[in-house]
Amino acid sequence: MEERDTDALIRLFADPELSRYHARDLTRPDQVREIAAVWRGYEGPAGTGIWIVERDGEVAGICALRVSPELPDGVLECGWHIARDHWGTGLARKVATRLVHTGLAIAPAVFALVHEDNARARRFAERLGFLDVGGREHYGGPHRVLVALPTKPAGVHHVELWVADLAAAEKTFGWLFGELGWHEYQRWDRGVSWRQGDSYVVVEDSPARTGDRHERTAPGINHLALHAGTREDVDRIAAAAPAHGWRLMFADRHPFAGGPDHYAAYLENADGFEVELVARS
Repeated sequence: MEERDTDALIRLFADPELSRYHARDLTRPDQVREIAAVWRGYEGPAGTGIWIVERDGEVAGICALRVSPELPDGVLECGWHIARDHWGTGLARKVATRLVHTGLAIAPAVFALVHEDNARARRFAERLGFLDVGGREHYGGPHRVLVALPTKPAGVHHVELWVADLAAAEKTFGWLFGELGWHEYQRWDRGVSWRQGDSYVVVEDSPARTGDRHERTAPGINHLALHAGTREDVDRIAAAAPAHGWRLMFADRHPFAGGPDHYAAYLENADGFEVELVARS
């Protein structure tokens, strides 16, 4: 972050949603200039700092990994503000993941403070793997204390799906993974993948493919089952899914087609791929 970034930050924080839970009213240019000077003056351990987030050459946000001014000495805290134009694009996840990975390389844990009323940010942090360890007054208001800890590699590394029509598959799977908070991970001439944490799913039209259609009732993968957040998140995505190429399966038993204690939506696209969206119990 440099002094020349101040005007871009003033434009960024002109959106009141970005400082809605901030102690300062950052819609005021004088407040942005004041706090920007504080941010520029940050000095901390190697690897920490405050950075401008750019996409396609334009300022899209600001992020920080720093020694916390609110938590005990030496504790690393991360945070980010991303312009609303980039919400839902995977940029926030990419930024936050980079901050956590960087922090865990130099400290045993990385913390984040999220305002009690900021339910959207708390859900996002939970999807990143942060754990809620309590709450108290921070930054002039009630905040939840969240912590990210190192994890050992475990579970599924990746799943690869072969498709006959990559463009059609990308429309359905791309929308769905975006709604679930996954981000695009890899792209090449005949494939694309989306990632969540340590796992990713590949959709590829391989030159070695021998069939023209997926048949989930044949031996092989029957369906993908993915965590989808709360019951409200499952309902929201299931309601929007038909407009993006997905059909709700087992409609007469939805949302308990998997049993009375299993809240989920089962979706199928035109190519016969089935995805199960499971609500957090």
